[in-house]
Amino acid sequence: MAGRTAAVIRPRRQPARGPADERKRLAGLAPPAADRAAPLHHQLKESLAQQIVSGRWAAGSELPSENELCRHFAVSRGTLRRALADLAQQGLVDRRQGRGTFVAAAKFEGNILASYAFYRSGAIAHDRDSRVIQCRRRPAPAELRRILDLDPGEGIYEIERVQMMRGVPITLATSFFPASLCPGLEKHDLAHTLLYSLLEREYGVVFLRAEELLEPVLADDYVASQLAIRPGTPVFLVERRSRGHGDRVRELRRSYMRGDRYKYRIDLR
Repeated sequence: MAGRTAAVIRPRRQPARGPADERKRLAGLAPPAADRAAPLHHQLKESLAQQIVSGRWAAGSELPSENELCRHFAVSRGTLRRALADLAQQGLVDRRQGRGTFVAAAKFEGNILASYAFYRSGAIAHDRDSRVIQCRRRPAPAELRRILDLDPGEGIYEIERVQMMRGVPITLATSFFPASLCPGLEKHDLAHTLLYSLLEREYGVVFLRAEELLEPVLADDYVASQLAIRPGTPVFLVERRSRGHGDRVRELRRSYMRGDRYKYRIDLR
């Protein structure tokens, strides 16, 4: 009599994600721009970081897989892993061997009240001259449309520059403005004037208050090269949202400030 064949119990497979699921998970993620001065891994890190801090992915949730991200951004696995390693060093993600990359738990946030007149008065002693890396008009990615409350199809100006103190590079700042706020901005000499003064004088743009989030991070190689420091040097990452009339956010600014040469002072009232 023939023996019975033992039943083979196989683990239940998770349903595979289809192209539609992948597009939904990655919708709104702007691909790196080949014409930008910053290398691809830095652009990729900044794009993912903006999504994380804006709350697109909740703490503890898994980021899209490496394969999905590589396909979407059209980058190599090495470039992607370098960006993810920088995000992990910044404390924004947890990388778990064999499981994936997850959004790290939110950091504790301190609220410091200060007078915005401190900023508008020029009390932060940056030199008037700066080194402009780029000033360009471009389409607004989804996260910036939300933050700046832009109309569909409205573009933005992106200004990246290095600000000095007594000739020493101190701050790498990237500012985003609605393009309708300051048409023709790229025609102005941004290297030899204070940006806020130019906006007020030429366009009547006045910022009435701002919110800042400040946290210590380590400089990646791009930030380090622009600020003449070593990669891994502690810096301040400052995100500012400047508001104008109607309390609308009119500028989003992300700045890296050298911690070895600058201390952050708040004028409390």
